[in-house]
Amino acid sequence: MSSGTFSYVLIPADPSQPIQTLSASKSGGLTDDALQKHAKQYFFERSDKKAMQEALEQASPEQKKQLADKMREEVQMAAAGQQNAAAVSNLDDDQLLEIMRTTKSSATCEITALTLPTPRNSHRGVSMYTADDARLQNLPYNTRATSLLTACGHSISPTEEKVVSSIGSAPRGGIHGDAFVGRYHDNELRDIWEREDITVQEVTVHQCPLPEWIELALKPGGGGSGGSVSTTTTYNNNNVPSIQDLQIGKGEGYTWNQNDDEVELRFPIDDNTAIKARDVKIDFKMKSIKVIVLGKALLDATLGGDVDTEDSTFTIEDSGSSNGSSSGKELCVTLGKKERYTWRTVATPR
Repeated sequence: MSSGTFSYVLIPADPSQPIQTLSASKSGGLTDDALQKHAKQYFFERSDKKAMQEALEQASPEQKKQLADKMREEVQMAAAGQQNAAAVSNLDDDQLLEIMRTTKSSATCEITALTLPTPRNSHRGVSMYTADDARLQNLPYNTRATSLLTACGHSISPTEEKVVSSIGSAPRGGIHGDAFVGRYHDNELRDIWEREDITVQEVTVHQCPLPEWIELALKPGGGGSGGSVSTTTTYNNNNVPSIQDLQIGKGEGYTWNQNDDEVELRFPIDDNTAIKARDVKIDFKMKSIKVIVLGKALLDATLGGDVDTEDSTFTIEDSGSSNGSSSGKELCVTLGKKERYTWRTVATPR
């Protein structure tokens, strides 16, 4: 059994409130996990479930019968035409009240797998814990938690869209209400399950570059849900980034576009400047690039992913070849990716 403590974070829905670092004992392990217990109790005390529990405990026999009759009617209406309708009708009052206790007045929470433990991420997973009835309670939208969710590759479905949810999948419409985030080490082959620290900086995604664990999660086998959405600066109406932000964009003095295989950087050249290949010096490195033209540095940046330097090159082209213009030149730099996936950021100036 593990000893010591671990750190986890609370992301309030209120954006004016700071993200908090909390700590708990590791001793409970998986079967008595302190984070999950805290999250369940936290959401229980802030919902109407506590009031429901107290009402059930204090109800008179007549009130309990009324509650059972009302629940029987609700369940029968919901099960109408289904095979279990008859079984529901045969439940006695005590059985119905027990169902009410376990479903409507017990401490529960929704768990979303931000990343799953894999060999590539050294069997480290990260989960988010939220109120399982957040939308029913009309809890406020949590921009920061939703941004973290999408940064890990989760796609946020519209609330009205009918989709089949799987265990650990993202809640429809994003995160509502406060959210806890914790990390764990889970290696079944070595019989390991242990809580590990996660920090405020590691769940802050409005930064460049993204936290290392998220960058890893987006790579093949990294434990995330793929690079299906962006965490750049353009957002849709729900403050959830969109995939278009990743395909094409602008930097300072250049434009870029990318697919899963390569990134293309285009630098416009002044019409009055005649350059040849010998005037261009590019330092291609696996994680960075420096572009110099006629002795002037056009870009010195850290890249958003690993580059195959032997599959990277540059050309000098007429600008009309890319944007339809008939004049001017462009320096086109092509970076071959070491792995096929969409980068969340292309280049971060150093």
